[in-house]
Amino acid sequence: MADDLRTLVEQLKAVSHPLRLRVLALLEPGELCVCQIAETLQVPQSSVSEALKELRRAGFLTERKQGRWVFVAVVKKKHATPLLKSLLAQAGSLDEVQQDRLRAQEVKAISIPVVCSKVQKAAQSDPTVAHA
Repeated sequence: MADDLRTLVEQLKAVSHPLRLRVLALLEPGELCVCQIAETLQVPQSSVSEALKELRRAGFLTERKQGRWVFVAVVKKKHATPLLKSLLAQAGSLDEVQQDRLRAQEVKAISIPVVCSKVQKAAQSDPTVAHA
């Protein structure tokens, strides 16, 4: 029982931040590259990476690598918890999420190398973003 309670608490923590909930809802229709998420939401890639880390830890996301790109998606519906299904249904009806999804379609029309290059250049020119 304690493990189930801890798992639920971790899952609720994972979606308790607006950016993480937006990322989760953005991925519901299908997978995106990390750069595509950053460009769609107009946030630094480092912020997206942190959000993805928390959502993966909660068991909400899967990822795959293709060359130098990392693609993430919501777990398949048959593996989704009732909480995840409910969150996606609720978030999907929000205006902000619907706008994010429309913007994602525009971003997906641009080649991934172009999007990632733009996101990386933005990070290099932003003095608030830590560089490795």
